[in-house]
Amino acid sequence: MTDNDVYTSILKGGQSLEIATQYIMRSNIGIMYDLKSKLKLPTQDIKDLYTDAISNLIWNVQTNKFKGNSKLTTYLFKIFHNKSVDHLRHISTNKNRQTDEITSIRLESGEDLESDTYNNIAFEQVKSEIKQLGSECKNILMDWAYWGYNMKEIATRNNLESANKAKKSKYSCLQKLREMLKSKNLY
Repeated sequence: MTDNDVYTSILKGGQSLEIATQYIMRSNIGIMYDLKSKLKLPTQDIKDLYTDAISNLIWNVQTNKFKGNSKLTTYLFKIFHNKSVDHLRHISTNKNRQTDEITSIRLESGEDLESDTYNNIAFEQVKSEIKQLGSECKNILMDWAYWGYNMKEIATRNNLESANKAKKSKYSCLQKLREMLKSKNLY
């Protein structure tokens, strides 16, 4: 597939988007292993970052943020590299941070999601629910609650227009998560 074919397939959506996504993943997998060896990141982290970079590429094409000034491969590498370096930076600055569970997730109002009925939900269970919210919400919530990025950093990492947009998106995602947890009697 040419860049133009991939670009058109992404915009077309549906099965064409699925085919384009698989093509992008397979044809650019070498950059994942290249950065893994250069940055010495764990395999699962690099796979997650690679998937997130592809999601961002697709989102940027669909929202016309990708202007076609470079090849899709170059653009994907730029996104992937930036995400990987950000991740590495956060790992190195948060070495003492607890990684097995989130001890609390705060809503804007200061309300604690670990209130009475939600006290003992393990991080993995919450993470599983977050994944069901979709890539954008997963990235925003994990950047905020797990990695500790500020709103400006979250906006940059997730290709949002501003810190204010990131804050609104985070709030919206938290509301969706809360409703999902309520529907499963986890909140």
